[in-house]
Amino acid sequence: MSTRSSFKFKKFDVNDGQCAMKLGTDAVLLGAWANVHQTKSILDIGTGCGIIALLMCQRSNAMIDAIDIHEPSINQANENFINSPWPNRLNAILTSVQDFSVSSENKYDLIVCNPPFFTNDLKSPYELKNISKHNDRLPFDELILASAKLLKPGGKFSVILPVSSSAKFVFQAKQNKLYCRRETIIVPKSDKKPNRTLLEFEKKQYTLKESDSIMLRNKDGSYTKEYVEITCDFYLYP
Repeated sequence: MSTRSSFKFKKFDVNDGQCAMKLGTDAVLLGAWANVHQTKSILDIGTGCGIIALLMCQRSNAMIDAIDIHEPSINQANENFINSPWPNRLNAILTSVQDFSVSSENKYDLIVCNPPFFTNDLKSPYELKNISKHNDRLPFDELILASAKLLKPGGKFSVILPVSSSAKFVFQAKQNKLYCRRETIIVPKSDKKPNRTLLEFEKKQYTLKESDSIMLRNKDGSYTKEYVEITCDFYLYP
């Protein structure tokens, strides 16, 4: 069992005490932003505690597979799924996406991923932090290749990345015939530079993509109206 108290959302609780990837704003943003229109099947890559899968389940009627290479995280996700209102639509699987893309016969309408993104940065002495933050075990090119295999024609692949990594990721995705359709730049605060990018890809080639931005906090630290609007179905705002 987790040693950490649960995070309470409007329709479910989440524990992340056993997980390599802790619950954070990036995951909630991706879970709120990804397009679930007419999706019947969703794959959550690197699910951690299962937060993105749970948000997808709340927003859709899809069947959802959630995969991770870290066994305690999968156990935690499964616990969170069982305790949610939708246990019959959520499936936690211990596997890498590289292996899953070879062994699975399933194809998905939507694939979501909040990937580890550090490449050559100084590593932590704690292995769990390295699993959750560094992409040694999930390089961008392998994530893109596996996702391209697992995506249905007409399906969507959505990720959240540091702004500094987005151009390279878009280029590598294009090499695998996944084309950026939608982009949202995340600005953490009015006096800060953008630090994250939400990206949506499809197999259909586009010459232009939709692009906008979201600011998370005002100068006084309060949440902006736009951030509250995108997350109001999930958070228990005061």
